[in-house]
Amino acid sequence: MKFSVSSSALLSLLATTGKVISNKNTLPILDYFLLELNGNTLQVTTSDLETTLVGQIEVDSVESEGTIAAPAKLMLDSLKEFPELPLTIEVNDKNWEIKINWKSGSLSIPGASAVSYPAVPQLNAEKKELRLDVDTLVNGINKTIFATADDELRPVMNGIYINLAPDALTFVGTDAHKLVKYEAETENEVTASFILPKKPANLLKSVLLKEDDAIEMAFDSKNALFKLKSHTLVCRLIGVKARAGQTDQNGALDLLLFGFVGKRHGKSPPCCSRACLLIHPYAKSFKA
Repeated sequence: MKFSVSSSALLSLLATTGKVISNKNTLPILDYFLLELNGNTLQVTTSDLETTLVGQIEVDSVESEGTIAAPAKLMLDSLKEFPELPLTIEVNDKNWEIKINWKSGSLSIPGASAVSYPAVPQLNAEKKELRLDVDTLVNGINKTIFATADDELRPVMNGIYINLAPDALTFVGTDAHKLVKYEAETENEVTASFILPKKPANLLKSVLLKEDDAIEMAFDSKNALFKLKSHTLVCRLIGVKARAGQTDQNGALDLLLFGFVGKRHGKSPPCCSRACLLIHPYAKSFKA
């Protein structure tokens, strides 16, 4: 693998995709960037087994293609020291050495084989596809993500509940102490509901700010995929399976909010106690 690329463009791509990398990974290979060069397109993949982010940029002077795993911290720390200048990156396929050359010097970074890097999760044939407005998605995440929890015992609260109805898009976040509901009027191509984890929601919030057009989304019973202009995000959904064709009907959320307020002020009203019997089992944290 050998190509030329702008130092600032490469740093921007690695910094964005590197946000997926966890401080405590279960597999050593997850501390690496997966670099794949096909034609003039350099694709960078990062994963923590729950969330996968793929980004790409166009490079110049491609002499050979290839794939390698590059240590994330070393790559980022090294590129931060460069001003804006062209870099030539060459990979030795025998010892996995990554050599970065510029006009006045060179740098060697030890890489690794990419054979053991996890594959990007694929959605099944029954996936649902739709297009979402960027502003609506960003506003929904911004207005609800602060209310989500970090509770290992109740993972269903560690994300944003998103409900797609024919004429509205609803976002809900709660940690059992506060509950926020945001609703936007919009026409949706499919009806469904799912819980988007906090980490990919934060990643979307930062990456979507660079988007102008509507984004493509697809999901099945386990995973969701967001396709942007230069990035693709795949994440595992929380708790209950995504229920395509089923919506909240705008009633259950109001009951949850009513029960939440009643609980905060003492004993819940009898009508809320009866309503809680009909709430989904995964929402049992909202007990009357």
